[in-house]
Amino acid sequence: MKRLKYTSLAVAALTATLLASTNNSKVQAATVDKNNTVTVAKSDKEKLQDAVNQAKNSVNNAQASVDSKKSALTDAQAQAKAPNDAYDAQQAKVNDSQKNLADKQAIAKQAQDKLDSASAVAKQATSENIQNTQKNIAAQQNAIQAAKQNVSDANADLSTAQSQLATAKQKQADAQNLVNSKEAAKKTADNNVASAEAAVKNSGLDEAKQNVQNVQNALKEIKKTNADNKSVLSKKQAALAENTQTIATVNNNLAMANKALVDAQNNVNAKQKALADAQKALKDLQDQASGAAGFFKAIADNKDNSESLREDAQTAYNIITGQPNAYQNITVEWAKEAVKLGQENDSTSLSNIEKALGYYQHWMTYRDKYGLRHPSISLTAVAIAMLSSDFQHYSDEFNHPSLLTSKYGPFYSDEEDISAGEVNPIDNWMSEKDDIDKYIEGHPDAAAYSFESTHPLTQDEWEKDVDFWNDKPVYIGHYTSMIKPDANYVGLAGNEYEIQPMMNNADSMDEIIFNPINGIDFNSYQNLVKSYLKDVKQEDKINILKANVATANQNLVAAQNAVKSAQNAVKSAQNNVQSLQANLAELNNGSTKINKAISDTQAALAKGQENLNFEQKQLDQANQTLADVQAKVGTKAKALEDAKAAQAKAAEAVAQAQNVLSEATAAVKASQAKVDAAQNDVQAKDNNLKSVQAALDSLNQTLNNLENAQSNLSAAQTALNKANDDVTAANKAVKAQQLILDTLKESKSKADAQVTNASEELKKAEAELAAEQSKLKDAKARLDAFNKKETENSHKEASNAENPVKPTNKPDTSHVVKPSDKADEGSTVKPTEKTDSNGKASTTNSSETTTTAPEPDVKDSDTVEGNVKSDLKTNNKSEEKSSTVKIVDNSDSSAVSVVLTGSNTPVKTFGEKTVNGTTYYKVSADRWVKADKAHVVAVTGTVTTNKLPQTGAKNELIAALSGLAVAGTTLVSYLGINRKKKNN
Repeated sequence: MKRLKYTSLAVAALTATLLASTNNSKVQAATVDKNNTVTVAKSDKEKLQDAVNQAKNSVNNAQASVDSKKSALTDAQAQAKAPNDAYDAQQAKVNDSQKNLADKQAIAKQAQDKLDSASAVAKQATSENIQNTQKNIAAQQNAIQAAKQNVSDANADLSTAQSQLATAKQKQADAQNLVNSKEAAKKTADNNVASAEAAVKNSGLDEAKQNVQNVQNALKEIKKTNADNKSVLSKKQAALAENTQTIATVNNNLAMANKALVDAQNNVNAKQKALADAQKALKDLQDQASGAAGFFKAIADNKDNSESLREDAQTAYNIITGQPNAYQNITVEWAKEAVKLGQENDSTSLSNIEKALGYYQHWMTYRDKYGLRHPSISLTAVAIAMLSSDFQHYSDEFNHPSLLTSKYGPFYSDEEDISAGEVNPIDNWMSEKDDIDKYIEGHPDAAAYSFESTHPLTQDEWEKDVDFWNDKPVYIGHYTSMIKPDANYVGLAGNEYEIQPMMNNADSMDEIIFNPINGIDFNSYQNLVKSYLKDVKQEDKINILKANVATANQNLVAAQNAVKSAQNAVKSAQNNVQSLQANLAELNNGSTKINKAISDTQAALAKGQENLNFEQKQLDQANQTLADVQAKVGTKAKALEDAKAAQAKAAEAVAQAQNVLSEATAAVKASQAKVDAAQNDVQAKDNNLKSVQAALDSLNQTLNNLENAQSNLSAAQTALNKANDDVTAANKAVKAQQLILDTLKESKSKADAQVTNASEELKKAEAELAAEQSKLKDAKARLDAFNKKETENSHKEASNAENPVKPTNKPDTSHVVKPSDKADEGSTVKPTEKTDSNGKASTTNSSETTTTAPEPDVKDSDTVEGNVKSDLKTNNKSEEKSSTVKIVDNSDSSAVSVVLTGSNTPVKTFGEKTVNGTTYYKVSADRWVKADKAHVVAVTGTVTTNKLPQTGAKNELIAALSGLAVAGTTLVSYLGINRKKKNN
């Protein structure tokens, strides 16, 4: 019995289709021609499947065309680089020569101006002018003597004024002493009055005087009450009319108060808006200057910048301000908490942005050592590096945020290095080379992979060396990141926070790999930073806006106070209305109450007269009592009167002394004013002396110029001649450089045209690919609809399937995988034995993966085998293709295992991306490798396979037909896949 291997997914699919057709009694007739070629009539389902397959082939062909056009575009861009670089370099030379010409012309202009000035002086250098100047000098010297005398006189006046001031201050001190003495005397007089009052206090005199006063007050009150009662009646009669008018007035006032309240409230609203506007303007300006946020925003808002640079800056701004989906459709949830925009220690501060410029320049010294190009700066990468640096201060562990997403949320998937400590991060990362050097000391053969065996270091050489060190006991991930040849679109950042105890500062380098955008060269980025640092100081504007906020706030407070006043006015008016209405109701009770009020008033008048007579008698008695008491305490009363008289005199003396002190103080003030005036006069006279001296110096210089006019004129002419010669030479240099630039322009234009054509071709290919993908989608939809209908029909026919078709030949199932063996039914790695350099045998995995499928019995197997061998001889070699695998599900249960070039150990992959037409496999958290550097050895989980090798259509058809005899779909369930890929 011959064993057949099913070598493609197409065999399994066809077998499954034929077996299902057998169960449904819908197998198509098969015929065999004289060459033993089997032909099977195609069913509708097969035709639909063929349409899908053809559409897939068309898509694959279109994709291949797109890849080819992308490659052509890349080649055209690479070819255009040299003429463009040459043109740019020559343009720089032209610019330099033009600047040199402008400088020489400016020097010539200055020389001409000096010559003109010297010529003018030479014309004035007559003997008459020289004599006049000498006379002016003599006159000016006399003026200096007069000015010196004025200064001396002013100093004398100042001394006199200062002496007068000292005298006035002494008089002021004397007056102050006199005031102090008089105030002490008054205090003694006050004490004497207090003692005399105490002596009289218990004699009854005060009580007698108070009694007289009380009776007099009572009489006064009675008289007042009587007078009041006389006018009550007339007042009450007029009260009704008056209150009616008052209520009308108050109601009018209430309406006006309500209107004033509404106006005041509207004014408050306006002032609140004005305050909010002022506060927003201040915040916008402060945000504009808040470190990286202001820096990125200024670039994004500057319409003079390119669209790509503005877009890059806007993305960077969104990243550091924690905007949702700022980049890669990712929202970094902790960004707003971790990043303290513009603060001194934060990575977004202007000082730390400027500090990071030095990191880049230091890094380039290392890359120059390896002959590597300088990467471009991406503002997006700079922003991601800022987040990564600040994350080290925010989190409770020092690690990459992309490795802590389960705890802190998602982060961007780019190349990333981090460092911490009081050390330059570039030196820190490059120090990992010590691990390589130490390993090479013990393994000299490893020197060929030291990254320094070739110069300049190429990307292929770098990848070969990285593969070598991957399974060695070294930690060099940061070092290899620093010297990666094709590193581009980078950003550096650092902060000055305390990261962990005894360790400050965190730094980060980010390189965008999978979503490249346009970058700028370092010099351009550095100019942007320095220009922003120069212009960012906006204290004047901020102070003005702060003053606007303060004014707006004061206006708001005033408006709110006006509202309160208006509210109080309304409340007062309302209370007045209520009170007057109550009085009106009372007055409206009628004449009964008015008459009763009149009667009560008359009775009160009669009672008042009685009280008046009684109190008059009481006053007479109180006066008599007072006279008796005064006769008893006459001496003490006299002492009290004398003490009070002395007290009055002492108070008058104090007042007179204070007047003298005021006059002395005024004299001091006047003397001080004279001193100030004298000092100002001295200063003015001194300034005049300096002015006269400066005029003399000017005259002396004029005399010198006149006397040496001819020699100065000759020197100026010589300088102008030289400057003109320099201008002529510089002009020739400009023309020469421009001629070279014009020559290079044609090459540049041709190269740019090739890039444009390649780009247009790529657009056409991408359009064709989209059309083919649309056709494939339609074909799949028709096949899915057919399968759905077939499934529905199969359920209807299930009741008629009690007698299934019996196989004509019993299949050989000795090799079918048992259910208990299905734990590892995906694919197996065939072990092989290798001998290492020490002669020791070791077991490794070969690059061939074989899965054995069931092999049914087939009659006339020799004839069939002959046809298979014939097909293998003619088709197998030509139709075998390279295999790639596209990862559909990135979970741990779905992966492709590959063996990397230069290694024998399978590595599991967890994802794939395509950048510029090149596919990469993700083989670790931070590492991606090109697909053409990986040999596929195993497929597990949910994946999509493309371009699997074919061994001949006849083999597949024979294998499918030989499986028709097996009932059900058991065989299909255990069909395996044998794929063999050429070694890279």
